[in-house]
Amino acid sequence: MRITAVHVETLELPLKAPFVIASSALAVSPCDLVRVETDEGLVGYGEACPAYEFTGDTLWTVQDVIGEYLAPSVIGKDPCQLEAIVHCWQRELWTVGNQAAQAALEMALWDLQGKALGRPLCDLIGGRTRDGLTEEVTWGWDSPEALAEKTRAMRAEGVTAFKIKVGDLPERDAERVAAVRAAAGPDARLTVDANQGWLDARTAVRAVKLLEPYGIAFVEQPVRMDDLEAARFVRDHVDVPIALDESVRGPREALACVKAGACDIFVVKLMKTGGILNALKVNAIAEAAGISVTMGNMGESSLGLAAHLHVNIALANVTHWDADLPSRPSGHRRDIGSGLRTELRDGVSTMLIPEGAGLGITLDEDAVAAQRVTRRW
Repeated sequence: MRITAVHVETLELPLKAPFVIASSALAVSPCDLVRVETDEGLVGYGEACPAYEFTGDTLWTVQDVIGEYLAPSVIGKDPCQLEAIVHCWQRELWTVGNQAAQAALEMALWDLQGKALGRPLCDLIGGRTRDGLTEEVTWGWDSPEALAEKTRAMRAEGVTAFKIKVGDLPERDAERVAAVRAAAGPDARLTVDANQGWLDARTAVRAVKLLEPYGIAFVEQPVRMDDLEAARFVRDHVDVPIALDESVRGPREALACVKAGACDIFVVKLMKTGGILNALKVNAIAEAAGISVTMGNMGESSLGLAAHLHVNIALANVTHWDADLPSRPSGHRRDIGSGLRTELRDGVSTMLIPEGAGLGITLDEDAVAAQRVTRRW
């Protein structure tokens, strides 16, 4: 099987409600849909959900980098030769940044492999270590009253895990977390994510101590991603585990975090690592260092979320995942794929692995066409 063509379509997926965090506010989710064609008629799909402040990509740079550099390097190649392809990107093309572009094209190649072999993607990277994942819903900045109302609604549907975006004034953060805890009940799992929002390490320590009474499982990215000394300071002065997200962009950064003693948990996102291969390498570093992994996402459609789910299912060192399903209140008005599903297990909403080969996602071509956009400058 050989790759014959690569196509990139630019989409904007409107959200059901604006999503506000410490570093940005979004009303639409950018989406680069990648299609890779082969001489055997199989087509693999991948998705980039770029976030300039985290990955250095935009909707348009993903299209340009794939079109000008990455796609020409894979034409005529066997999509199963992933290590050689990614090595070429990093060592021959000297691709710097552009992780979302790399992740999307690599995702399509994994999808092709699974389809060619008739196996789900998770079987290609180790098989299943669990048969489902507890669903989690993430809340952006909102009033305590609104957060409580939304949390009660999700609890009624079996959601028992919530992530709350913080990084505001510590007192306002505490009000939001208190409201979610009261609405979610004492048995719910709560985590918080500051997205680098607290100004310095001492402010972060003060904020975390205000949040500790509400039983949070961990605090994500309390300080700037490039300040590992500050992260270590926070870790040394609070009783809650510290997770690093933006700081862990790939294997090199993961190793630096280990050496600095900066965290207890890595948050791995395919858009940051540049794809599944690098995510597996980050996980290996984490596991060797006694650090657990939480799989996150960047607001992808079902296509990108499926890739995260397959990786999560396959890695025993992954202890939790950040779901943000398109069907939930913080998701998309119109998803571009289908195949993700949940079921109630003992009253808990549980994510199941997509059925079918590769990613296991069927594209909704009408939804793709309706949300396609062209360059505006």
